[in-house]
Amino acid sequence: MLTNSIKAAIIAHANAEYPRESCGVIIGKEYIPCTNIAASHAQFEICPMDLIGASKEGKIKAYVHSHPDGSTNPSMPDRVQMNLHGKPWIITNGIDVELHKPDGYQAPLLGREYHHGLMDCYTLVKDYYQRELGITLSDYHRDDVWWESADSEPLYLDNFRAEGFVEVDTIQKHDLILCRLGRTVHVNHAIVFIGDGSLKSERTDDVIGDSLVLHHPYNRESLREIYGEQWQRRAAIIIRHKSLIK
Repeated sequence: MLTNSIKAAIIAHANAEYPRESCGVIIGKEYIPCTNIAASHAQFEICPMDLIGASKEGKIKAYVHSHPDGSTNPSMPDRVQMNLHGKPWIITNGIDVELHKPDGYQAPLLGREYHHGLMDCYTLVKDYYQRELGITLSDYHRDDVWWESADSEPLYLDNFRAEGFVEVDTIQKHDLILCRLGRTVHVNHAIVFIGDGSLKSERTDDVIGDSLVLHHPYNRESLREIYGEQWQRRAAIIIRHKSLIK
């Protein structure tokens, strides 16, 4: 797949786009450059119209992007998306080019990076319920900072019942606490009550306390914290999945 001519085209595109990340696709024996519409220079999002146009030329064999001033190793979000798409990713730093294949990687529940819509507070909830309880929750399209606009739908409050949750007055392990966090019009943050802090799907260090929550703060890594007064003040409702009601 990575012929000398394709490598040269990928490197040339990356250097032309520097310091912004370049992106494109491999179709047949050709590299097709695409437009990066991400807001940040350090991220990439392929223009949907470019993808549609490229797909008319044939089947996409691999996705390509650059790491300006970085390495050709995939980042955590790269590895997550690579496995979601099920196709190889090719990464260049403007000098070298390396191909990476899907390997079944899943971002950890603890210590995962924040990338809205891919690894955010709702994604953490979805992954927690799937890995810890075998419960599959739907995904929902959500624009970044949707919670700051009164014109946005209140995603958490509108959809928790459809996902099998009911409001409760008490709290037990695996419950979700829906909160108002920061500058917000809507209930905008979900934290999972995990009690003693242990997880069965991945190794966790022992912690002190039996009132811990797991959550993914905006633009920070996911973590465990004590469900103390600061969280209790922010809590709007506590919800429990029907399958966990005895």
